[in-house]
Amino acid sequence: MVLAGPGVIADDAIDGLRAFATAGDLGVANTWGAKGVFAWDSPHHLGTCGLQARDFELLGFADADLIVTTGIDNAESPPSRYALAPTKTVAPRKLARLAGKFSFRGEPLRNDLYPRLAAIAQPGFVDDKVPMHPARAVADLGAMLPPGGLLTAEPGVPGLWVARTFPTPALESGQPRRVVVPAHHETGRVTALALEAARQGRPAIAVITAPLDAPTTAMLTAEENAATNLVVVIWGESGEARNPADHRSSLATALAIPAPSIVTVGIALNDTDLLIEAAGEVVAWGGLDPSP
Repeated sequence: MVLAGPGVIADDAIDGLRAFATAGDLGVANTWGAKGVFAWDSPHHLGTCGLQARDFELLGFADADLIVTTGIDNAESPPSRYALAPTKTVAPRKLARLAGKFSFRGEPLRNDLYPRLAAIAQPGFVDDKVPMHPARAVADLGAMLPPGGLLTAEPGVPGLWVARTFPTPALESGQPRRVVVPAHHETGRVTALALEAARQGRPAIAVITAPLDAPTTAMLTAEENAATNLVVVIWGESGEARNPADHRSSLATALAIPAPSIVTVGIALNDTDLLIEAAGEVVAWGGLDPSP
């Protein structure tokens, strides 16, 4: 099986990865920095991984004859987590040349991660409860983000749910990322990434947790950012957006304003326990409550 990381996107090697997987009839898991290398319904897509303690176990990595890694960022997934079987690293730009050099033989490995997460995410996507189910909030963000837009999410609860459940269509070669969750926690970082995109003319949403931090406040109020289409969504136990209809309406209004804006959302934060029950403790970023 194959484990792909963000270097595949950075090196513009998505087409090579797809050719490699197709030629070898291979399953590909991606770390969260490589979301979009395959469409969610591709027969090669094994899911997004590296976020929780049991991800690689549930993906069947220990039963693989060989794990081919490409473009991995060790800050997302160090070898100590994924090397449950022999590994071979291939540079992203060599993938196209290797396509067809070998083929998959044997039965596909069992993937228990994908169905466990789907059992949580799929009902969550259509849940109308108040406070909002995190998966429903993420689905609405995906639906409301305009084409060409960027969503960034803070490491922790928002980053976990976005990395797990954000609906990512397949990226095309050279296409900018639609979603970014940093591998490290740095206060204000996700707002800065969204602001950079907004300055380039891309609609941009940054999702953070309450309370509003000082660096984000400074970016929202800075005179030089007054004309940027930046939306900061704040997840908390309560907010002005109390249900899915409020959420979508608030996002639509904020995205239509050529100026920075804030949307506060009431989220059922304890639903995160469902993900922990399914795949173990969060290991990304040092856990759900990382120190800046």
